[in-house]
Amino acid sequence: KGPSDLPSEVEVAIVGGGVTGASILYNLGLKGLASSAAIFEKATLTSGATWHAAGLVTYYHGGNNFKFWHKEGVELYKKWQNEDGIELSFNQPGSMRLIQNEDRLKEAHYTLSKSKLYQGLFDGPEMHLITPEEAKKHHPLINTDGVIAALWTEGDGHIDPSSVTQTFASKAKALGGKIYEHSEVVGLTCQPDGSWEVLLQLPSGDSHVVKAKKVINCAGLWAERIGDFAGVHTPCTVIQHQYVITEPIPEVKEYHAKHGHQLPVIRDLEGSYYLRDEGDGMLIGPYEGEDQMELAPREWKGTMPPELTYHLFEGDLERLMDSMEAATALVPQLETVGIKTVLNGPTCWPSDGNHLVGPSHEKPNYWNACAESYGIAHGAGLGRYLVHWMVHGEPPYELMEADPARYGAWATKEWVQDKVKEAYGWNNFTAYFNENRPRARPVICEDRPQQNIVEALKSRGAQLGFSHGWETPNWFHSEAKDLKNEMASFNRPTYWNSAVKSECESIINHAGLCYWPFAHYRITGAGAAEFLNRLIANKLPAVGRVGLGHLITPTGKVWSELTFVRLADDDFYVTGYSGYQLHDLRWMKEQLKADEQVDIEDVTSKRAVLFINGPKSEEIVSKVLDSPVDLARTEFKAFQWRKLGMAGADVIAVRMSFIGEHGLELHCERDQVANIFQKLHEADPKLADWGGSAMTSFRLEKSVPLFGKDITKDHNAFEAGLDRFIKLDKGDFIGRDALVEVKEKGLTRKLVQMEVMVGEDQVDAFGNESIRCPETNKVVGFTTSGAYGCLTGKSIALGYVYGSERWVGGTKLKVDLLGKQYDLQVLDKAPMAPAAVRDRQAAKAAAAAATATSA
Repeated sequence: KGPSDLPSEVEVAIVGGGVTGASILYNLGLKGLASSAAIFEKATLTSGATWHAAGLVTYYHGGNNFKFWHKEGVELYKKWQNEDGIELSFNQPGSMRLIQNEDRLKEAHYTLSKSKLYQGLFDGPEMHLITPEEAKKHHPLINTDGVIAALWTEGDGHIDPSSVTQTFASKAKALGGKIYEHSEVVGLTCQPDGSWEVLLQLPSGDSHVVKAKKVINCAGLWAERIGDFAGVHTPCTVIQHQYVITEPIPEVKEYHAKHGHQLPVIRDLEGSYYLRDEGDGMLIGPYEGEDQMELAPREWKGTMPPELTYHLFEGDLERLMDSMEAATALVPQLETVGIKTVLNGPTCWPSDGNHLVGPSHEKPNYWNACAESYGIAHGAGLGRYLVHWMVHGEPPYELMEADPARYGAWATKEWVQDKVKEAYGWNNFTAYFNENRPRARPVICEDRPQQNIVEALKSRGAQLGFSHGWETPNWFHSEAKDLKNEMASFNRPTYWNSAVKSECESIINHAGLCYWPFAHYRITGAGAAEFLNRLIANKLPAVGRVGLGHLITPTGKVWSELTFVRLADDDFYVTGYSGYQLHDLRWMKEQLKADEQVDIEDVTSKRAVLFINGPKSEEIVSKVLDSPVDLARTEFKAFQWRKLGMAGADVIAVRMSFIGEHGLELHCERDQVANIFQKLHEADPKLADWGGSAMTSFRLEKSVPLFGKDITKDHNAFEAGLDRFIKLDKGDFIGRDALVEVKEKGLTRKLVQMEVMVGEDQVDAFGNESIRCPETNKVVGFTTSGAYGCLTGKSIALGYVYGSERWVGGTKLKVDLLGKQYDLQVLDKAPMAPAAVRDRQAAKAAAAAATATSA
C-alpha cells in the first residue's frame, strides 16, 4: 500500500534508496540534518543495482582524490564490523594487481609513487610492489608464469552490498532520518523561489506532493528519468556488467580451513577481469572489450523501465570467454569445477565511468549523486563529500572528474551510449600519461560547432586531444595522419624532441598559430562590475584593458581562473578554461543576488580564439586586416585590447600571452575562425602551427602554473603563488577573510619550480609523484606537472613542497619517476625569461656594447 505517514515538507528529498542515497542520509545525520531529510524509494532499499554488485571495497585507487573515498569506505566498514559488531560479510584478504609487461611495470611504479605521497602527506594506506614469488605466497593457487611483479594492498577486500546499505539506513534513521519505500517519484517541479515540489505515486495509485528545499538524484538505474522530470541533463546510460560464480573448489575450501580467511582479490589487467573468493568457489568479473560489451536493450533508451526491480539480464558466457580463458590459465583449478551462476546485472555509467556528483548548473538546489560505477567502494566517501559541499558551499577537496558540470548539452544520449563502450572496454587498459581516447569524436552539434576548424587542423597534421566536447590540437605531425593512441607512453614521447621542439623554435624565430578552445561569457548590466568585483580577488581592469582574476572559495581555495576584457563600464567579455565552462557558470549563478542587475550569457559555442605568437606575429596579422591598424607593441601595449576587422570578420585582439612570447589573442565568432586560420597561413607560408604540447613546454620554462593541474580547489591562493593577483586592500570579496587568515598564519607548503636531473633518460615528471628529502627519504611534497623544456633543454617540474627552508633556490630534493629516484633542484627563477624581458636584456646588452665600443 505504501507508507501512510508521508511528510508534506522536507529540507532534503533524496530520490533513490541504494547505497548512495542511504549514505547521504546517514551523513546528513552526522551533521544534525537527518531529521529534515528523507529518502523516497520506488520499491525497496537496494532493489536497483546495489543488491547484485560484486561488492569490491579497496584502499586501492589509481587516481588522485578518489583515494579518500576508498579509504573512508574501508575504514568505516571495518569499524562497523570489527568494533560495532555489525555483520557486513566484510572480508579483507588484501588485493594484488598483476604486472605482466614493462609498460604495466612503469604504470605500477607511477601508481606506487602517487600512493607514497598520499601515505606520507595525507595518511593514506600502504602499497607495495612485490615479486612473483611473494605474490605466490599470498595466493598459492595462481600460476605466476608471465607475471613479473604485483602491486599488493593489504586490507582490500569485498563486502555484502545489501548489508552495507541497510546499515547506513538504520544508522540514518537512528539519527532522525526518514525512509519511505514504495514511494515512487514521478514528477519534480522547480518553484520560483528555487524550492521543489516532489510528486510521489504510491502502489495504491494515490499521489502525494512533498515540498523540498533541495533534491538529490540518487536514482541509480533511473537517474536519467529523474533528471528528465527535473529538466536537468543527466548524461549516463545503463549498461550490462557480468560476473561468473563457480561451484566450490576443493583447494579454495582447503585454504579457508587452514588459514581462516579468504584468498586475496586479484586484478589481472591483461586478462581484463577481477577474481575473488565467493563461498568456497570463486567469482570472476570480466570487463568485455568495447566492441563486445552490451548496453541495456535499445527500447530502454538508456534508462531502466520504472516497473522493473531486482532485474537481471540473461547471462552471456560467450562474451566472457577471453577473460575466462585468462582466468583458468592463472588459476588452473577453475577448469576442474563447473559454473554455478552467470550473473548479468544492469549498472549505470557516465561516458567516462567517473560518477556524476555535485550540484546542477541548470536548476537551483538540485544535486546529482548518481551513475556510480563503483558505488559500494565509494558510498561512504561520496556521501560525506556531497554533504560537506551542500553544507559549506564548496567541496572538501578537488574532484572535478566527478563533477556533473564536466558535461554539457553536447553529451547527448547517443554520444554517451557510444563513448561509454570505450570507458568500459578500456577499464583495464594501461593508462598512459598522454593517452588519447578516439571513440565518438569529434563531437559535432549545435553546442559544439567545430567541424570546419577541426578539418583545417587535421589537414595540417594536428594530433587532436579532447576537452569538454572540443577537439584540441596537442601537436602537429608532418603528415595529415591521425595517430589516435599510437604514441601513448610513460616516457617522454618521441614527438617531443622533434615535432614539439620544432613548433617552439618556429615561434621564437618567426611565428606560430594555435587554435585553442575556451569557455566564453558576456557579463553585462548596471551591477556587472560590482558583481564581478565581489567574485574575484584581483581588481577589475579599466575599460580598454584586460586582466586576470581568480574565483576564491569561502575557505580561500582557488575555484577557477578567468580573463576579463572590459568592453565598457558595465560590459565584460570573460574567458575561462573549456573544461570548466559550466563549473564556472554555475558558480557565478550561485553567487548572483536576486536584486542584482546582471546578465550572464554563456557564449561558448559562439566564440573562438586563435593565438599567434612570435616576433613576426603583428606583421602577419597586418596582412589580413580589412583596414590598417597600428599593431606595434609600443602603441598596442600589454593587457590592452583592440577591435579589428580581419578577413571580413570582427575580431577582439588582446595583447597578452599565456606562453610568454610576443603576440596576440584573436577572439572572433566561431563560424569565422576556420577562415581566419586559413587566411593567416596564406598570408605567410612560414607561419607554423603549434599546440598544447608546445604550450606546456613554454609555460614550464617560464614558470607559469596551469589552473586545473598546478592550481585546484586543493590549494589556497597564496600557496599557489597567486600573490600578485590577490588584492586584500580592494574591499570585500568571496574568500577574503580566509585569505587574510592564511596570510597571518603563514604557509606550510608552497608551489615551487624545479629542475629534474634526468641526464640522458627520456623521462619527465607528469604530476602527483612523490618529492623526497634526500637525507631522510621522507615525502616532503608532490609534483603537479612537468615536461621537457624544448628551448632550455631542461626537464622541468612544478610542485608543492612542505617547509619554507626547502623553497629556497638551489635546495636539493629527490623525486620518484617510474621506479627510479632523480635529483631535483629548486629554482629561484624561471629557466627562460618572457620575450619582453629578453628584449630589454638584449637592448641593455647592446647599449653596453655600443658604449664600450665608443670608449
